[in-house]
Amino acid sequence: MNTSTLPATDTRTGSALRQWIWPLVGLVLIGYGLLAFNAGTTLSPATGRTDNGAEVARYVLDQTRQGVDMIGTEEVSQVVPAWANLMARLSSSDYAYGDDGLQDTQIYYFSMSETRRTVLSTHMMLGMVLMTAGFLQFWPAFRRRFRKTHRVLGVVYVLAAFASMTLSGIHLVSSGIANTFNTFVFHVGLWVMLGGVVVSVSMAGIALLRKDIARHLGWQALGFGFLMTAPLQRIDWLALSTVAGDASFNEMNILVNTILFVQATLAGYWLFRVNRGSSPLRASATLALKPISQAMQRSGYVLLAALALVWLLPAMTPDSLADLPVVERMVPVAPLSWLTSVVDGGTLMLFAVAVTVLLLTAWTQLANLRNGVESKPMTTQLLRISAVIAAALALYWGYQLGMPSHAHSAAGGGFTLLGLLLAFFMLQLGKAQRQGEQGKAVEWLQFLLLSATTPALLLINLWLLDLTGAVPSLYLGKGAGYELATISAIFTPVLIGFLLSVYSAETNRYRIS
Repeated sequence: MNTSTLPATDTRTGSALRQWIWPLVGLVLIGYGLLAFNAGTTLSPATGRTDNGAEVARYVLDQTRQGVDMIGTEEVSQVVPAWANLMARLSSSDYAYGDDGLQDTQIYYFSMSETRRTVLSTHMMLGMVLMTAGFLQFWPAFRRRFRKTHRVLGVVYVLAAFASMTLSGIHLVSSGIANTFNTFVFHVGLWVMLGGVVVSVSMAGIALLRKDIARHLGWQALGFGFLMTAPLQRIDWLALSTVAGDASFNEMNILVNTILFVQATLAGYWLFRVNRGSSPLRASATLALKPISQAMQRSGYVLLAALALVWLLPAMTPDSLADLPVVERMVPVAPLSWLTSVVDGGTLMLFAVAVTVLLLTAWTQLANLRNGVESKPMTTQLLRISAVIAAALALYWGYQLGMPSHAHSAAGGGFTLLGLLLAFFMLQLGKAQRQGEQGKAVEWLQFLLLSATTPALLLINLWLLDLTGAVPSLYLGKGAGYELATISAIFTPVLIGFLLSVYSAETNRYRIS
């Protein structure tokens, strides 16, 4: 076992930054809870403001189509939730209520039976309970000072989470894909969120029974991260409405779909890191990293080289990505033409080489860190240079592809997010290394290494979706397959990095209670 003693740089949360950031986090989460409660009461048969909601919602849509500004009207107040009205004020009546917006979904909601409206509205209103209880659960100062209240709120939070996800599942099964807002990709995303919450909260419960509080905290943070897809989504919708230009609401939502789960996972990781760092170090705060054997190192190189070839080989062919049959089948003609006109030629080859070098040098440096061996300066330099080149090219492609549209599907959102992640993880790795925090350096290096597999995962996901026929042909022609493959390729590495951190040697240094 390798051991290194590290400085305890974040064992308290009493810094000036954290003094103001927690009230801000609470304001955002509880504020969203109020908006969710408002949306539920607007839809609920018991508290709704009208008995003919479907007709009123259709009237709002028809009037908006005719160019009438419906912002602030009585009809809108009866059937449109407050957060959507705020979005309309930030953009336009047509953006929020018109074609390719939210109103068709509102019409469907109010057309449902009273029982189904009650199911969905109760799910919405439980958001208030989840956000309030969840915020207090993860506020370190509150948890330490009010232990009994923390435990009571924990029970309330878990019951509300299971109840909310049960109601969500009933609604999804009853409505099906066609009646889910933004159809297939959004429908799949809701199931992923539901499953993520149920699995995470269940694993947190198992860890608690085992009195493994560190893992209990980690799984709860991940579960709350999945729940935060709801407020983060509304924040994204509101923010993007101000820069949408000629794009419609549903087109901008393609971008939201692309970034949402990564945002939520990193938000959950931040909660975990802050709560872990607020805990006292153990009596022996020695970092015990498990070494990587020579056999495992060789296996890692083989696996990573194979992943690199998945992207490198197409980059070496004359027609590049467009020449792959799976890409032709899974990506519609318009986005495929747009994609290959940007992601092609010399930049594609340079990106493939940079990613290959990044994968191999990151694995080398990770093995060295775990084994207590100092990396050669050349390895470190190659890691940094390859990460910078890969991030810069991804950001360049994202800029060239631009915002998503119905014609260009995911457009530049995926590449832009990948570039930002590579740059962020590289900067965090450098910071941890400069501060001598070896355990945190291992965690950030794992995030960087895993994110470098995203290009290969994108093609692998396309192959898997094509092989299984998981995307119905109706939605495949609209770019849902490419969009889903992109989202999964970026989200999966970040999720795995989070879980590795929960079970890391760095986490074991803290006495979490």
